[in-house]
Amino acid sequence: MSRQRKAHSRKKKRQQEEDQPSALREYFLTIVVCTIIALFVTTYVVHPMSVPTPSMEPTILVGDRLLIDKFTIRNGYESGLPAVPIYTVQRQDIVVCKALLEPEILLVKRVIGIPGDRLEIRNKVVYINGEALDEPYKRHSDPNIVVGNGGRDNYSAIIIPEDSYFVMGDNRDDSYDSRSWGFLPKRYLVGRPLFIFWSYQDPPDAHLRTSLVEILELYGQRLLFFVTRTRWNRMGKVLR
Repeated sequence: MSRQRKAHSRKKKRQQEEDQPSALREYFLTIVVCTIIALFVTTYVVHPMSVPTPSMEPTILVGDRLLIDKFTIRNGYESGLPAVPIYTVQRQDIVVCKALLEPEILLVKRVIGIPGDRLEIRNKVVYINGEALDEPYKRHSDPNIVVGNGGRDNYSAIIIPEDSYFVMGDNRDDSYDSRSWGFLPKRYLVGRPLFIFWSYQDPPDAHLRTSLVEILELYGQRLLFFVTRTRWNRMGKVLR
């Protein structure tokens, strides 16, 4: 019986040794597959984004975390995949786009003019094809009017060319947009925000903190004040 037990023990040990590499391979393959799926989803389907500046206030606040639809716009305009639904951008849609002068930076803006529109700004009022555009979402923090054409409050009449858009921030007196850098090419569109999945009251200069110490301090504050600084009433808000 003793020999049988020893033989059984040796057999069991060999089986465990054979199973261990197999289990490690399974874990490795699982991690690789999950990583590939996550990269695909965040590149072509949906992607989280944090808003660091007030250019879209009061619609979108600093510290709002958005879920971005990158499927119906990015894929439709860039990859040309068959049977992929394509969303046609409409006037007054909120979009995520690459900055024209710094494409590595993502911006959140509102489409004010679409291809073929005749756009003009007179004393802070936007005119599309000769008619004043109804904009209940916009905000002007500066009551003064900047005189002259091609500036913040007055912009000479232009025709928006094909495959281009004119975008602006809702916070009209504090937004770097098409009034400064011109038309947004369609290929610079990245997606459109669907809703706010989390909103946290970050410091106004949070996006300027780049050192390791500053970043660790910022994340520490988010953990410490998670409950009190989270804007619970904004979570789940659909953006329009």
